[in-house]
Amino acid sequence: MIGIPRSRQRIFGLDLLRVLSIALVLCSHTSWIYPPSSSLFSKMVDMCGFFGVELFFVMSGFLIGGIIFRQFIRDDYSFKTTLVFVYRRLMRILPNYYLIILVNMGIWVWLGYSVADSWKYFFFFQNFASPLLPFFPESWSLPIKEYGYVIAVLLLYAASVVFKKASHKMIFLSVILGMMVFFFCTKLYYNFYTANTTMLQWDVSLRSVVIYRIDTVLLGVLAGYVATEYPEFWKRQKFVFAAVGLMILGLLLFCLGYLRLKIADFPLFWNVLCLPMNALGLVCLLPLFSDWKSAPAKVTKSIETISELSYCVYLLHYSVVLFLMKHFIDSSGLSTPQLHLYTLAYLTITFGLSYLMYNYFEKPMMKLREIKA
Repeated sequence: MIGIPRSRQRIFGLDLLRVLSIALVLCSHTSWIYPPSSSLFSKMVDMCGFFGVELFFVMSGFLIGGIIFRQFIRDDYSFKTTLVFVYRRLMRILPNYYLIILVNMGIWVWLGYSVADSWKYFFFFQNFASPLLPFFPESWSLPIKEYGYVIAVLLLYAASVVFKKASHKMIFLSVILGMMVFFFCTKLYYNFYTANTTMLQWDVSLRSVVIYRIDTVLLGVLAGYVATEYPEFWKRQKFVFAAVGLMILGLLLFCLGYLRLKIADFPLFWNVLCLPMNALGLVCLLPLFSDWKSAPAKVTKSIETISELSYCVYLLHYSVVLFLMKHFIDSSGLSTPQLHLYTLAYLTITFGLSYLMYNYFEKPMMKLREIKA
């Protein structure tokens, strides 16, 4: 192997966060099954998806950030190392992703919809600087993460060439912080030059667009750096970090739920502050969960299994499973018990297909990641 760390030993707390993330996303999309409602419970269900995806961002950034940092400070670091990282990262994401793009294209053609712009999805262009297309809508989070990592490792290599005598630790910190500032400023630009007055517009033109969101992933990368470079501090202060994180998230919920800050009246809060506040609160929970090494065997096995299936579940659950179920079995006329059975069927089919996809496609494709010297 050429300078690439072997897969990490599984950590129960991080697997638990991954399971929580996918559970929140699934919960939010069940709102398509049940009748529209303005109740507090319904609003909480809708918010689940928001927190689920944002948790994915910071946790992925944390794990990948640690890998990038450890590679970057190695004595044998080179451009080849960077290329191998990009190859392995893309081979982790693209096979499943491309398969589901093709499946979605087949479904759309079968049902008579146009797939004229679907080529953009193969290059992660679907939401790079403009609102996401209606095709395969849940894919919006993947370009944000992958562009963040690829841009970071390329800039790190360029900086290491330009500043040959500088400490790689200092270069890493400078590049990641510089990128965070730059992408945070894109939200400022958006705020000053976009008349954003509705939550729908905010969701599709800011929250789901790559150039406005990479700083969220990079905050997780920065956490990965801190955990790797200062492990004792990271572990020793885990409860302090968790308390601060809960306070930040509580403040955010207070602003959203009690103060009811509307985007038309407080655009700066929504466009610039809301997403970074949420990301910071979630990142502060990582020390506690990353130090949660184990649990009872039965619990660990269940959480680990769902965690392994989570990527397949994310790709399959909405545009494939729920879309086809809604097309063939409209839930709008069903009674409440029938809706519950419908939801159970939706979850069962999703996890069943995800199990098959993971074992018979994802795992074989993952073997192609291994590069021999």
